[in-house]
Amino acid sequence: MLNETYKVNNDLIIKLQGNFDADSVKEMKDEIEAFSKLSTNIIFDLQQVKFIDSSGIGAIVFLYKRMATKGFSVAVSGLTKQPLELFQMLFLDKTINCYQNIGSYLETSPNLQVAS
Repeated sequence: MLNETYKVNNDLIIKLQGNFDADSVKEMKDEIEAFSKLSTNIIFDLQQVKFIDSSGIGAIVFLYKRMATKGFSVAVSGLTKQPLELFQMLFLDKTINCYQNIGSYLETSPNLQVAS
């Protein structure tokens, strides 16, 4: 499930693939808890996620709440098909910033660093 994590402009990108469901959240429990202790913006790259259930949504909302209390943000990118429909049905796209892709997020990132 967890494909990779990397930092861009001091933001943590969490790239996932496959299903983001109860089984994958259970496997990622320790990583999700560790991410919640960071002091950085977090973006989930869900471009390769074909299915998300309430556990996947819960993990994103958990991090959203934890990071917001510290003044950081959580966003998602690459939502398509079922994950996009679920985000819209739950009105999460009105609360959590959603971007078409990582490039779109980086264009608006508050940590954007331009080479001089």
